Amino acid sequence: MALVLSWWLAELVVALSAATLALYVWFQRGYRHWRKKGVRYLEPTFPFGNFAQAVLGQKSYGHVAQDMYNETKGERFVGLYSVGRPVLLVRDPDLVRRVLVRDFGAFRDRGVYLDDEEPVNRQLFFLRGAEWRARRAKLTPAFTSGKLRFMFQTIADCGRELSAVVERLAAGGAPTEVRDLVARFTTDVIVSVGFGVESDSQRNPDAVFRSWGKKVFAPGLKTSFGFRLLFLSPKMSELLRVKCGFSDVSSFFRKMIADTVAYREENNVTRKDYMQLLIQLKNKGFLDGDKVQNGNKAENIKLTMDDLAAESFAFFIAGFETSTTTMSCALLELALNPDVQQRLQSEIDAVLERHGGEASYDAIAQMPYLDQVLAETLRKYPPLPILNRDCMEDYKIPDSDVVIEKGTGIIISLLGLHYDPEVFPDPERFDPERFSEEEKAKRHPYVYLPFGDGPRICIGMRLGQLQSKVGLASVVSRFSVRPTAATPRRLAFNGRGVLLLPTTGIQLRFEKRR
Repeated sequence: MALVLSWWLAELVVALSAATLALYVWFQRGYRHWRKKGVRYLEPTFPFGNFAQAVLGQKSYGHVAQDMYNETKGERFVGLYSVGRPVLLVRDPDLVRRVLVRDFGAFRDRGVYLDDEEPVNRQLFFLRGAEWRARRAKLTPAFTSGKLRFMFQTIADCGRELSAVVERLAAGGAPTEVRDLVARFTTDVIVSVGFGVESDSQRNPDAVFRSWGKKVFAPGLKTSFGFRLLFLSPKMSELLRVKCGFSDVSSFFRKMIADTVAYREENNVTRKDYMQLLIQLKNKGFLDGDKVQNGNKAENIKLTMDDLAAESFAFFIAGFETSTTTMSCALLELALNPDVQQRLQSEIDAVLERHGGEASYDAIAQMPYLDQVLAETLRKYPPLPILNRDCMEDYKIPDSDVVIEKGTGIIISLLGLHYDPEVFPDPERFDPERFSEEEKAKRHPYVYLPFGDGPRICIGMRLGQLQSKVGLASVVSRFSVRPTAATPRRLAFNGRGVLLLPTTGIQLRFEKRR
């Protein structure tokens, strides 16, 4: 028996060794791709190419790409390997513009694997080709300035509740974990504006939507590894049928959406929220007042209930963590830069005085320095620090002899661009003056891309900015933000995520202004 077992183990070792050797040889052949094309490249290592730290969760995807951006100063583009796939890191702002805008047709898909067996994954971010184009056309009218005015009062109500919560904290005098405070505000905004439901997360930290938000953004090891693989190796993800681990959340959202829609339709209830717009798309295939209303019948295809659940889930996850990180980091920088905070407070005071003390939609729009503070925060802390695109056809890079083959991945490092000292001198310094009209006019427009650009620019950009501005104005108009002994001067970030998620706590103290 021992002899048979020993023979079996020996055969297994030989088979595994042969398979590993074959895989190694296959990878090494693939790793000659950029050398054959005469493109400068960074030397890969088997089996993760240039992204071993990101795959293994040692460093975030965005910071790994930033390191490679910094290592290749002076190059327009650089060849890399994401696991076994050749990808091109684009550094030149003119070429960035071509990828995102001018030659969009050649780079229209994100190149991220879609697990279409999970209904909530069939959302705008993951969709491809004609399906993406049709969905984008339907949803774009939901985020116009008119629709934002439509939703503004709900956001303002959440801002007033945030101010009331901060007043209680300021009276106590104890340090506050700002990320949790802001996450509860963000949850209330998203749920109220998105679904017309009372979240009550600011008063109740254990509210149901706050709990689901934590679950989505605190995944286990297996789920976080799978999510990184979606971006780093779409083909391997598809081969392995990688799941995002959203099945529980999916069930909750699909039931919540179905119940909400049924209640509104049975009781003839209409509300000023995103859900009401989705219901129109379900029943009519277009939004009231949209030019598609009288247009091509193909554009009037109605959304299904699963489509509503997918876009509602996207609305929730896109607004939850991104706005939470942005507002938290803005408050941290204001606490560490009291001169910036004082100037912002002076602007808010003056504008509110002109508007009778009311932080209306028009009042927020008349705060340019608030806009600069938010822009500088997004420069230092872009929530999605890397942009992915897929080359959809053979493409000759202008002013070069290089042809990118169909199927090649494209990477744009936002952290690389945003922290490039030749573009933003002393990039670690928080300086909202970088975004004055005079300074912006001096720069190439494609070195600052916190929301992407072109047809795939973040569809909820203006809503996210408005939400963050209302939250910040609600706090700093009545309170000053101060650092404590525990306040970090530099944040650490989650190495297992694709989003830029701080792992450092942000403790601050609030003082009521006199």
